[in-house]
Amino acid sequence: MKVDPNQFDYVMYVDASGDDGFAFERGATICYAAAAFLVKKEDIAHNLEILKQIKAIVGCNEKDEVKYSRIRRHRRGAEALGLLRDAKGQLSCQIVFKKEVDQAKYQGNKHLSILCHLMALRSLDKYCLEEDSKILIAIDRMKNTEEVPLADVFDHIKSQRKRHYTEQIVFRDSKDANFLLIQIADLLCGAIREHFEQYETLEDMLYFKTLCPLCVKAALAHKRIQPLCKNGKRRALSVLASKSLKYILPLFPIHTESELREYLTMEPVKMVYRHVYMTCERKK
Repeated sequence: MKVDPNQFDYVMYVDASGDDGFAFERGATICYAAAAFLVKKEDIAHNLEILKQIKAIVGCNEKDEVKYSRIRRHRRGAEALGLLRDAKGQLSCQIVFKKEVDQAKYQGNKHLSILCHLMALRSLDKYCLEEDSKILIAIDRMKNTEEVPLADVFDHIKSQRKRHYTEQIVFRDSKDANFLLIQIADLLCGAIREHFEQYETLEDMLYFKTLCPLCVKAALAHKRIQPLCKNGKRRALSVLASKSLKYILPLFPIHTESELREYLTMEPVKMVYRHVYMTCERKK
């Protein structure tokens, strides 16, 4: 089925990063992330130029596909990813920490992949979209065993509630000339997944994995999100100050730190308190 993106007011480009298995053998990922990049029709040309510049920096032919896995290993990778700050669009993302979830919930029939991609449809309700907007959701090609159930679930959700906008889902290859910006979604979700995987393996994170009573107390009291203090000293590292994410954070449609949780969702939810830190009670 041919679809012309120019017939829509917005195009949401969706891609995922990581594997959806739970074997955790060598080379397996411990996180699975999906990113949805919502772009106005008039901003598509601008973002295509950003993608062209990124490819030029890492020596990728303009017509070839560029993947995050290639850029992260390139000596000028940080420079290339830095151009993402100039992209025009709004980002939402879901990340699943596979070692922390109930694996039975996600195994079989590609449940993990499907549930993460559904984030794209759910996130639309959070945006301020004009009445009667037409939105095209372009998802990177997957196996037929994933595309069919995902499309069915999309249709079911659409039928449950009437919205003030209309949406259509298509599966397209990121090399398709009309859907090259799926490659931008790949860069975004790849960077986000790697960031959290690295934080999960940092020795310093061991301090937070137990969620000490003081941290839990702050979380239950709904304290304002801030970098956490370790042993009474201010902790500088946080998801909001990450070198890995500093190019990407401006794409989230947020005005305050607490709003980030609306567009960067984590499963299980407790991981929010591990990676977006609270104020430590020891300072008082």
